[in-house]
Parts: sequence; C-alpha cells; structure tokens
Amino acid sequence: MEPQDTITIVGGGAAGLTAAWRASCRQKRAILLEKNPNVGIKIRISGGGKCNITNGDSIQSMLKQFRPAESRFLKYSFHIFTNEHLLDLLNKQGVETYVRENGKVFPKSHNADDVVRAFRQLLDDQHVEVRTESPVKTIEKSADGSFVVYTDRDRIQCGSVIVATGGMSYKKTGTTGDGYPWAQHFGHTIIPIQPALAPIYLNPAPPPEWQGTPIRDCSLSAECGGSIIAQWQGDVLFTHLGISGPAALEISKDAFVEFEQGKRVSVYVDFFPEYSIDAFKERILNDIGTNINRSVASLVEQLIPTKLAPYALLQSDIDETTKLHQLKKEQRERLARTLKHCPIGIVRDIPLDRGEVTAGGVSLSEVNPTTMESRIVPGLFFCGEILDIAGPIGGYNLQAAFSTGYVAGEHA
Repeated sequence: MEPQDTITIVGGGAAGLTAAWRASCRQKRAILLEKNPNVGIKIRISGGGKCNITNGDSIQSMLKQFRPAESRFLKYSFHIFTNEHLLDLLNKQGVETYVRENGKVFPKSHNADDVVRAFRQLLDDQHVEVRTESPVKTIEKSADGSFVVYTDRDRIQCGSVIVATGGMSYKKTGTTGDGYPWAQHFGHTIIPIQPALAPIYLNPAPPPEWQGTPIRDCSLSAECGGSIIAQWQGDVLFTHLGISGPAALEISKDAFVEFEQGKRVSVYVDFFPEYSIDAFKERILNDIGTNINRSVASLVEQLIPTKLAPYALLQSDIDETTKLHQLKKEQRERLARTLKHCPIGIVRDIPLDRGEVTAGGVSLSEVNPTTMESRIVPGLFFCGEILDIAGPIGGYNLQAAFSTGYVAGEHA
C-alpha cells in the first residue's frame, strides 16, 4: 500500500484498539504502536480487574452524565458506535455480558482479560500490525501532507495518525501524558490536566482502626468557605491516607479545583441523606424511646459503622457512657447534626496518578466531533482520554473511548 493508505495508531488502550480495528475494516493498512509489552493494560485493571465495559442506559441518558460541552462533543460518536454495538461486537467474540441494577455492564466471567483478548482477536482477524514495546518518540508532518512517526526502531510514513495515548492516570499502565506535547507541537491547546475519579488524601489521615471501613450509601460533600463545591451520594471507603470509593471519586475533580488554588477544602459525611435534619432528630428521639437505659454509644454503633461511633460522639461532645435517658435535648440535636454533617478531614492531596481518568486534555473545540480529526492539522486525529473528557464512574469513560476510537478509525 501507498503511505497515504497507511494509518498509524499510537496507543493500545480502549480507544486505540477500536480505532485500529475500524481503520483496518476500511481496507487501510493499520499499524498500532504500543509502548507496553501488551495492549489493553488499563482495560485489564478497570473495574478492579472485572472491567466495567460500558453502561446499559440509553444513549440520551448516558450523554447527560457528562458536562454540557463534553455531551455535545460525544453525541455523534455515541450514536454511531453505541453501547449496544460494542456489546454485540464483544458477544460475537465470545464475551458474554450482563447489566447490574445500577446500569454497569460487566463480562459474565468478571475477567477484564477476556475483553482485551476479544479486541486482540479482532485486530488479528483484520491483519492489523501490532507493534508492542514501541514507544513513539516524535511525530512530524512532511511537506507533502503525510506524517512520519519515529520510534526507537522504526520510521513509519503514513497518511494519517491517530493519537490515543490516554491521560496521565495510573502511570504504571503507560499513560504518562506522551500525547500532550505532540498535540501542542501541532498547535493544539491543552486544557490544564487535573485528576478525576481519584482518591482523596486527608489531614489528619484516618486512624489505623478506620482503614478498610466502608460507609454505605452516604452523602459525601466537599466544602470551601462555607459553601458546598461538590456532593455525591454513594459508598465511601477509608484508606490509610484518606478516602476512596464511588462518592469520594466523584467529588474529587471539583474538590481539586479549589484545592489547587490553595484553598482549604473540608470533607463531610451525611450518614443519613434520606432524612432531613428535623426528620432525623425525630428518628433519634424514637430510637431512644425504645430502650432508654442503653448507653448512647450503643445507639450510635447501631446507626453508623462501629469503629466510627467514638469519633461521632466526640464531635457531638457527648460522653459515650451517657445513658439515653440522660441525654438532654441540646445533646440529641448535636448528635443529629453531627451524623448529618460529620467532618472527616481537610483535603491534603488528590493525586493525579491515582485517578481513574484524567480531566483536561486536547481542547474539544479544536477537534471535529464527527470525525475526531484535528481542526488545525488535517490527517491528525485524537480519541479517548487524551481529549478533554471526564465522565463519572459507571462505564461512561470507557464507552467514550470506544466510541471516539471508532469514529477516528472510520475517518482517518
């Protein structure tokens, strides 16, 4: 084939694998370059190794999970390569899937390796040239409009380049931000990189006895200057450095914005988001009435994780040996307020490398959403996490990678 019929895809993650497969389906010579010894490294660790492939909701509902600019950008690709298209493709490769009640879609095997193997088979069937351990050094554009991609071992001349190098989260998987300098070299704007869906490190760190303790279905909020800057209802898990779990990951992006500016960001837990403060006060009063001779500690241990009960009582300024019939009205109200708005620490760090995805990246205004081609450099395409897209947990970000990769492969 002539160089203009060759497409080089840089990055073997979800977006790059899909782009390479789709490009080869169009009778193009597709060369996939991956810096790691194997493709799909980040897919393999997604969902704790189980791989939350996508979400089973409608496309319209999925798009609503992204911010407006991201949703508008993704609308075309989500409709061209839907979650149903993705699952049908995998099913034909022997990967059976199921949908959980929360909409998350997983392989029935609970093994992310099955997803990677399916895509690798698709590439083999389409004769995609997969070159692993081939980190790209530079990408240049020639006077005739073609590109030259340089690795340690190769000089590849091609008509189009698809950059699918991901962001900067989990650097051990190879997502070390390689694509950003190349994009800037070609005149693209990089929206500042920030962690998204990341754990939150707290000051003080949780005491050792809290580590591994979950809080189920609470409401977690990040507050700054007396205002709530981010809030999410879901599970929280205490770690040795702070908190993780769905609720912590979801508020991390907005919390980081204020934290990065040097502002003091405090984190609070509402153990009972289903109750208003007045309704919760009434509940506590009713609970006390059932056994007034119990200690207040025994009551709190029934309401929240046992290991957190002494701390909640300390925050409420109540002696844990106090009997329920001895509790005064103001003590009951302090306890209710604490369990509805319990401080658990000040943000000390939100590590970029520990985020499941990276916020920021190539500006969406500089990429054509119907082709994924650069509006600045013809023949240069971007897809996946290198773009300024960061959705919530639930399979949305992987779907964005698969869909934008498909469109890039279709049009390169």
